[in-house]
Amino acid sequence: MFAPDVTNTVSHWPFLPTLVRLALALGTGAFVGLEREHRGKAGARTLTFASLIGCLGGLLGNSYALLAITVIGLFVCFLNFREWKLHQSLLLTTSAALIIVGFCGVLCGKGHTFTPVATAVITAALLAWKQPITGFATGLSDIELRSAVLLAILSFIVYPVLLAHPVGPYGLIQPQETWATVLLIAALGFVNYVLWKIYGPRSIDITSFLGGLVNSTAAVAELSSRVREAGEGFVKLAYRGVVLATGAMLLRNSLILAIPAVQAFTYSLIPMLIMLSESS
Repeated sequence: MFAPDVTNTVSHWPFLPTLVRLALALGTGAFVGLEREHRGKAGARTLTFASLIGCLGGLLGNSYALLAITVIGLFVCFLNFREWKLHQSLLLTTSAALIIVGFCGVLCGKGHTFTPVATAVITAALLAWKQPITGFATGLSDIELRSAVLLAILSFIVYPVLLAHPVGPYGLIQPQETWATVLLIAALGFVNYVLWKIYGPRSIDITSFLGGLVNSTAAVAELSSRVREAGEGFVKLAYRGVVLATGAMLLRNSLILAIPAVQAFTYSLIPMLIMLSESS
């Protein structure tokens, strides 16, 4: 099953690339392990060892990579068995982190850089933000959860099915582009609501600016609908949001114009500044 000539090829490995892969595996494992050490769980050394085991498997070949993941899986089983015998509980989160770090080590051993680093950062973020994520999830109502599921259905099930090319006798109807506008308005409203629950009124500034970068018309339409729902108390926040969305739109258009035609951009600076001053 295993390659018989592995020992003969080891001496021919480039020294520096191999050292870089080992160092990357060491860093990804230690990065995730620091969070676990801080929580009093399986520490930095344990996760670093798991990443190094995976890296060695990735360096030696696919068969050894499979063996490395199997060894890590057996270690996870032993760790949970011991925890169950001592405390009648399971280390599910730490076990998942160990397996993910092991796969990151395999990727490092095979020469990948972005994927293992990005995965390690995301894993550490999910572990470090456990309490905010849990608090937010448990605080959702049934209506809010159904709204999130409905938005996911509209985005990932309905949108891909729609035609990408114009339809109709004159080609005026563009199903995917029209639906994308609907999704943008719905997504802005949902993200705005989520940020509102987390940050309060400050979230309007964030979503207005980001929405203006994508589609200022949709952002302004969403703010207008919120004014009709919330009443006069929301007018000042909506006004500030419209200004930010308009400013973001002007910034986006300026960058789009400046990249291909710098001279045309310089001629358009005065009209854009006038538009920005009028909107404020």
